[in-house]
Amino acid sequence: MSWELLLNDGQIVQYVNNSNIKDLLQDEERMKVTRSPNAERASSQLQQRASAPVFPTRPGPSSDTSSVLLEFYPDPQLALRLWAVYVKSVDPVLKILHIPTTQSAVIATILDPKTAGASMVALTFAIYFAAITALGYGDESIELPLEKSVLLKRYKTILDRLLLATDLMNRPEMTALQALAIYVTCLRVHETGRSVWVLNGLAIRLAQSIGLHRDGACLQLSPFDTEMRLRLWWHLCVLDSRAPEDQGFELSLDVLNQGLRLPLNIDDNQIFPNMTQLPNETEGWTEMSFFLIQTESCRLLHPVLGTREQCSAETLKDITAKRKMIQERTQYVSNKYGISSKTPSGLSLVAIQHFTTACKKMEFMLQLREEISMRKRKGLQGDATDVLKPSFRLACEVLESNYILLKEGLSLGFKWLFTTYTQWYALAYVLRCLCSSPCGPEAERAWALVEEVFPHEMSVDGYSAGTHDEYGHGSIWKCLALLRYQALSLKHAQLPTDGEIQPPECRASQGFRVVEHRQDTEIPPIHTSAHMTSPTDFGVIHEQEFIADPNQNIFSSLDFSVSEIPFLPEWNAVINGCLDNGDNSAVL
Repeated sequence: MSWELLLNDGQIVQYVNNSNIKDLLQDEERMKVTRSPNAERASSQLQQRASAPVFPTRPGPSSDTSSVLLEFYPDPQLALRLWAVYVKSVDPVLKILHIPTTQSAVIATILDPKTAGASMVALTFAIYFAAITALGYGDESIELPLEKSVLLKRYKTILDRLLLATDLMNRPEMTALQALAIYVTCLRVHETGRSVWVLNGLAIRLAQSIGLHRDGACLQLSPFDTEMRLRLWWHLCVLDSRAPEDQGFELSLDVLNQGLRLPLNIDDNQIFPNMTQLPNETEGWTEMSFFLIQTESCRLLHPVLGTREQCSAETLKDITAKRKMIQERTQYVSNKYGISSKTPSGLSLVAIQHFTTACKKMEFMLQLREEISMRKRKGLQGDATDVLKPSFRLACEVLESNYILLKEGLSLGFKWLFTTYTQWYALAYVLRCLCSSPCGPEAERAWALVEEVFPHEMSVDGYSAGTHDEYGHGSIWKCLALLRYQALSLKHAQLPTDGEIQPPECRASQGFRVVEHRQDTEIPPIHTSAHMTSPTDFGVIHEQEFIADPNQNIFSSLDFSVSEIPFLPEWNAVINGCLDNGDNSAVL
């Protein structure tokens, strides 16, 4: 017989579902078995620990470190302004806090951080880090005592230490995990390497250790605690869903998880800590709708791209069924959340554009699978120009949809979030095709899109995003920079004049110019080489010169088999034109 419980000794609350541990328990009072009448005591213990003094007075280095960290706590006026920025520009798209109850705790911490709970101090610093991140991408401006980059680096250092000071590893609890989740989410804006993915994995394991992956109602937790746990858990699932595209790794979590419901589509004012029953779910747009639409796109992405038919004869049927699945889920989301082109809420339009971009990515990958499968069945090799293939057109549509999200006019103050959604599959495929067909009308449109969506931001530590990493996302980025440079070399070799690419020194101090366009106009092509850069501009070192020969093997000088880039089937299809690692007969 299977069972699950929460162990609580007054200091640690721990989730257990292995019946073998029952024999090791000497004191039955420590057990908090499902359906026990005293089950809600675990939640109250978590709240008591969160309100414990942040830095207990004790001699030694730890006390000195604590004092140093508190010296950098923002003054009340700045802290309150940053909290207001968080509520306006972060919370609507990162809905893991309950603002009505969190606000009183945040204000109390701002007024006297020395007596606040360790987890609350960590949470407030995560809020400040998120707010300054959002300020870097929005039109709102507040007076800061230091440059944004300096404050970001300072708060990052403090959070790294604080999350250890809360003894999070040994005694995980909700407030500290909320702080960690906010921190990891916003850190992805600045740090694109594998370390952020690892940090999210840590958050997942800590969340599992207190049973966040299980329905709190089954663990006899209160309705309010159950709902807040669901918000946090599903947010971690959303973060993990980027792993295949960002890092080349399989998902750590089952994003479908049919045994765990999604959070309710409600506003914060519909729930409160002492409630005994959850409200009915709202039909239409609420404060939770963006979060839920984002989660729906992740739950659709896995069955569409994460599963595939091994038999080539069934591949086309599988692709057709998945296209229908995308259409049905799009209609479901539109109906459930009351979204239409006439919806007055700006955030709802952002949400549907975000969902549309995800669907376009799925359609592009399915089309690519279909082309590879058809080529394999017919035994053809390279029978069509790359830029004329439907897959190339769809990949460009993915980049264009993503570009619309990054425009200030549509994404309002939430642009910071969408900078973390680089469409790596589409970008890599477009660059791959441009290596073989770098010129022409179709290519010019693609070049304009590449220049607009190619990542150019700087990290917290001052390096170009992605280039200072030796593993994962950074390595993918380096390969794309090499692809881009080779395609540019081939393009300029085919131009009648001005065939030389500008040296990196010409761009060292300029950065990228992002041109604003009306939403109803096409993005104009980039014609001059003055706006083109070589991979050395981003810290990418290549060992050999590219030969600008359109007849050469375009991947001969690029090593995509390096060990730090594990090829999942999606990446294998995009880069190598194969449906699996052993499939060399269907190369595009």
